[in-house]
Amino acid sequence: MSEIVSRVHSLTAAAAGALPCADEITALTDAAQLALLGELSALRREVDTAISLVASDIERKSARELGPESLARRAGVRSGAELVQRLTGSSLTDARKAVRVGGLLETAASVSPAEETDAPAEPRSIEALAALGGPWSAPIAVTVRNGWLPAEHADRITSGLGVPRDDASTPAYRQAVLRLIADCWDGELTPEDAARNAKATRAVLDREWATQNAQRLYEQRSLKRTVRSDGMVKYDLLVDPATDAQIWTPIRRHLAPRLGGPRFLTDEERARAEELQQDARTNEQLLADTFTAFLTAGITSSGVFGKHTPTVTIAVTTSELKKAITADAARRNSPPHDGPPGQPPGAASGTSTHRPPATPPPEDGIAWLDGTPHPLTGAQLITSLCDGSAAAALLDETGQTLDATKAERTFSTRQRRAMAIRDGGCLIPGCPMPPDATEAHHLNPWNERPQNRKTETKDGICLCRFHHLNLHNQGGHIERRGNTYWLHWPGREPTRLLPKHSLTTQLRTQGTIS
Repeated sequence: MSEIVSRVHSLTAAAAGALPCADEITALTDAAQLALLGELSALRREVDTAISLVASDIERKSARELGPESLARRAGVRSGAELVQRLTGSSLTDARKAVRVGGLLETAASVSPAEETDAPAEPRSIEALAALGGPWSAPIAVTVRNGWLPAEHADRITSGLGVPRDDASTPAYRQAVLRLIADCWDGELTPEDAARNAKATRAVLDREWATQNAQRLYEQRSLKRTVRSDGMVKYDLLVDPATDAQIWTPIRRHLAPRLGGPRFLTDEERARAEELQQDARTNEQLLADTFTAFLTAGITSSGVFGKHTPTVTIAVTTSELKKAITADAARRNSPPHDGPPGQPPGAASGTSTHRPPATPPPEDGIAWLDGTPHPLTGAQLITSLCDGSAAAALLDETGQTLDATKAERTFSTRQRRAMAIRDGGCLIPGCPMPPDATEAHHLNPWNERPQNRKTETKDGICLCRFHHLNLHNQGGHIERRGNTYWLHWPGREPTRLLPKHSLTTQLRTQGTIS
């Protein structure tokens, strides 16, 4: 073991014995705890400095040009940063930061050798930094080495500024570094503040980069939709700052009192603020509801879809609709409670003042959205129909749509929608195609008899393009027996085609259809 390693090993053992335990910390006064945290932070900075110097040297010995002699390659990893990550147990991001900080410390040693331990401490000043030689980043390096600036701040500034595009812009970068360091000293900036200021400075110094970066951010925009196993749907929306301003500004303005914004001045605004404060929904729920409301309003009023504004279709039977209407009336006629709007009874005082009614509430209805096994409550159905965000497709208790027939050979849009709701997608077993990816297949060939020239919803089913063509090409056909459909395939026994919509599952569960 080398002398340095042995010395640090002894230091580690001594530190472990000197560090306080939880009971000792809780017994300290507030002032003593603050002083202890300061001392521990100073100790950590010294250790982090040494780690950074080692990390930087490991990275240099792991250069790709060294090939098989690379230290990282001999250790079985791709880079020096990955080797540092393995040895320190840190994240790869922290390991790379250690390498960068180590590089800064090496730069500091080259432009301004460290003072002897018995020499007076060098005064912290922008003038001293401005007098340094070396590269444009030398002032940052020296502030870290001298303890004038935390390594985290220095790394954020360096990363945010990037590098000068050419020699002509180097003096401007040097002046920007001095200003950013002074801002950190004068304003006690956080690392996040320092990074933001550095990025803004880079945009001013390098307009070409600013343009390219704005375009790069814009091109990364995306929206991902994931359906979880519990039925909840997650939207992962990634937008550039300009788009975010368009989305977030009206939402923040609308929910300002709940998001830490101003309470406003007018009586109306004060009342709105008080209502938001008393709303029982969490901030996350309020944000979700507000975002949905804005999006729905934009769809219905913007005219971007012309006359064909997309409408959500909800499938419901006549009996379930009646239940939903009855339950809604019962809710509207129930005695009012003492809490604010949207808050359950008794929530304002912390005790329940709500007493159960003398008679149980009527059974609520259920309805179904396309492609999901999770039902809507009657209340959700009534709300959706009231605000015009959805259209109801009404079915009887046998699963057939009401008022959806048309005396034409071609299925109408309304009939296609009814078929999609009834079938829930391509009816061929095992086919995952949803309703909007299917075609309407006529069960009764046009040329068999005149009666077939009348198109009715019950005589059509949903098939995807592949299975539709395959059925015609391979000689198969589909037969309707009452309210059930059967696939006849040459050489096989008939197979019943089971609808995939959740409303049909409800009716089969209730026994109203087989």
